[in-house]
Amino acid sequence: MFRLDREVHVSYSQIYVESAPGINSRMDEAFAGQSSGLCGAAVPGALFLRTGLHTGSVGFTVEVHGQAPPLDLAWEDVVEVSFYPVSDQSFLSQWAGEASWELDLKEGINYRVRYCAQGMDQAREKDVRLDEEPLLDCYLLQFWPAPPEPDRVVRQTSQVAAYAHDYARQQPDFEFSVRAIIAQRRALLTSSTAESSRDVESPDGIAAVAVISREADPWPVREQLTSLSSYPTALPWDWLAVFDAQHGQDDRVGYLQAFLEEIGERAFGLGTVLASLDSGQDYYLAFVTPAQFEQLSRFLPGHSLGVESVRIGRWTPRMHPEQSAAIRAWAMANVHRFTGSQ
Repeated sequence: MFRLDREVHVSYSQIYVESAPGINSRMDEAFAGQSSGLCGAAVPGALFLRTGLHTGSVGFTVEVHGQAPPLDLAWEDVVEVSFYPVSDQSFLSQWAGEASWELDLKEGINYRVRYCAQGMDQAREKDVRLDEEPLLDCYLLQFWPAPPEPDRVVRQTSQVAAYAHDYARQQPDFEFSVRAIIAQRRALLTSSTAESSRDVESPDGIAAVAVISREADPWPVREQLTSLSSYPTALPWDWLAVFDAQHGQDDRVGYLQAFLEEIGERAFGLGTVLASLDSGQDYYLAFVTPAQFEQLSRFLPGHSLGVESVRIGRWTPRMHPEQSAAIRAWAMANVHRFTGSQ
């Protein structure tokens, strides 16, 4: 059994598990669609762990077991999530990568995770712990191989945990959007004719995927993309006149590909991915967040489908976690430029 047992420093009541450099996520992304708010696992390859203490050192133990360990009834707050490492190296990491410790987790294995806490309310009231002061809160993080299951609250005692769970339940479920995209794409595959397939909608009644002929005119394409519920409304179109001057439409197929790549590149600059889902005779396109793209990359192969990100000069099958982190960082730094129109 692997075991790490030490004091670790937390900032902003946060510490993380990362299975690739820079894969840590925003809090709203990490807890999207969960019912528990202490261990965020919505972003593939990462865990967002919340503590009672805001700043200072807490007691922290990590264990990796071969099977589910018994639950110690002494823990006041307990949640469980599922986790899949995206590389063979996973780390427990402090805020901003100030320090990290490698964990014995393997890529290709689904893990169940139990996060246990004690003393969260006392630590939250204290807020900041100095080195010479006694420990206020401590935590146990346990991993064992198990098929994926929904997250759950096993035990709740503290007010900190209650607040965290309430926060998680208020976050939008981006996995629902992913499921809507998958459901619509599957429905399109089984439609009797290409024309009728264009009328298929996602389960919530809103178009999640734009179906575009490879010989379509650009203006209807623009209308289809802007009608999607996930269309990034900050995406400008002032480049179109120059683009048309540089690209003749004699080769309509080539023009459309370049047109879509330009849209995908500009969407990428806004922190959004233009995803192409298993294109056949038509393009099947959706705007998604980097986290949603990672989810599609994982889920679609199980539905006999694939996904690519559309950018100038390349339609790439998979985005590296560093790219996802770079998009999120850019979008967060520039969010003031887009919040009025998104």
